[in-house]
Amino acid sequence: MKKIIAFAFGLSAFLLAFAEEKNSNVVDFYRGNIKDKISVVKKSMEADDSSVAVRAIEFLIDTNEVLANDEDYNELAEISIKSFNSRNIVGIEKQVSSKLCSLFKMTESHRVKIAIMDFFNVMPGAEAVQMINDFFYKKMQNHNPVDESVVKAVEFMGSKGNAASFNRLFIADILEVWPEFSPKIAECYGNLAEENRREILQMIVSVPADKKIVILNKINANPKISKKICGECAENVLLTVINKDEEVKSREKKEDLITLELLCLETIANAKWTRASAAATKSFDRVRSEYEVKDITDEQFTKAICNIAAVAGSDTVVVLSSYLDFLNKSTESGHAPAKEVVLSVINSLGELGDNRAFDFIYAATSLEYPNEVVEAAKSAITKLKW
Repeated sequence: MKKIIAFAFGLSAFLLAFAEEKNSNVVDFYRGNIKDKISVVKKSMEADDSSVAVRAIEFLIDTNEVLANDEDYNELAEISIKSFNSRNIVGIEKQVSSKLCSLFKMTESHRVKIAIMDFFNVMPGAEAVQMINDFFYKKMQNHNPVDESVVKAVEFMGSKGNAASFNRLFIADILEVWPEFSPKIAECYGNLAEENRREILQMIVSVPADKKIVILNKINANPKISKKICGECAENVLLTVINKDEEVKSREKKEDLITLELLCLETIANAKWTRASAAATKSFDRVRSEYEVKDITDEQFTKAICNIAAVAGSDTVVVLSSYLDFLNKSTESGHAPAKEVVLSVINSLGELGDNRAFDFIYAATSLEYPNEVVEAAKSAITKLKW
C-alpha cells in the first residue's frame, strides 16, 4: 500500500512539474522576440509538446502581413510545423490542420509551404487535398516556373490526391505547361489513373481530334497506365471517328482524323483489346478509302490491316477475304497492288486460320504476284483450320 501511495505521489509530482514547465514555455513564448520564440518551440519539441507550436502558428497567422518576408519568421514557421506529429496533436487534429491551411494560403515562402505539405503527407485530409490542388492549378494557370513547392505539390497529389488532383495533373501534361517537368507529372497522375479511368474516358471523348491524339500518346507512353485503359480509350475514340457526321468532320482537320484513326487501331492492337474487334473491323472501309485516294501510304495501310487482324472478330475474315478478292481481280486486270499490302492481307488471313478465306488465298497462288506473295499464300493455306 505504501508503495502504491509513493508511486501515485511521485506521478502527481511529475505531472505537476510537467504542467508547470509547459506553462512556463507558453509564458516564455509570449514574452520573447522571434528568436526567443524559436528557442521555446525547439525546447517544447524535445518534450513532444505541441501547445507552444499551436500558439506559434496562431502568432504567424496574425503577423503574416507584417513579417511575411522576415527570415526568422519563416524559420519559426518551419520549426513549429515540424514539431507536430500524430502523438502530440491527438484531439486537436482538425484545429491544427485548419490553422496550417490558413498559413499555407497566406505565406509566399516555398520552405513554409513545403513544410506544411510534408505535414499533410503524413496526416492528409480532404481540406488539405483541395488546398494543394488549388495551389497547383493556380501555378499552372499562371505558367509559373517550377520550384520546389510545385514539385512537392505534384508528389503530394500523386500519392494522396483525388479525382480533381488527377484532372489537374493530366491537363497540365496535355497542355505541356512545363515540358521539362512532364515525366514527373506523368508519373504522379499515373499513380491515380486506375481509380480515375472515367475521368480519362470523359476527357478524351470531349476534346478535338488533335487533343485526342495527344491524350492517346500520353497514356500509351505511361507505364503506370494499364493496357485496359489504353484499349478502352482507343475503342471509344475510334467509334467517335467512325460515327462522326459530316458537319462534325468539317470542323476537324482531315489529317488529324486520319492520324487519330490509325493511332486508335495501333493502340487497340497493342493492348490486345479484343472488345474493340467490331469497331476495328468496321473501320476498314474508311481506312481503305483513305488509302485509295492516297491520304495514307502503303506502309500505313499495311500496318492498319495488321492491327485490325490483331483483334479480329467473326466478321474480320469476311472483310479481309473480300478485299483479297478485289486485289486478285485487280492483278488479273493488270493493275498490280503494292506487294506489302497483299502480303499483309494474306499473312493476316493465314494467322486467323479461318477456312472461309481458302478460295481467295488459293486464287492468289496462281496469279502473277511476286514469288514472295505466292509463297506467303501457300504458307497461309497450311494454317487454315478445317
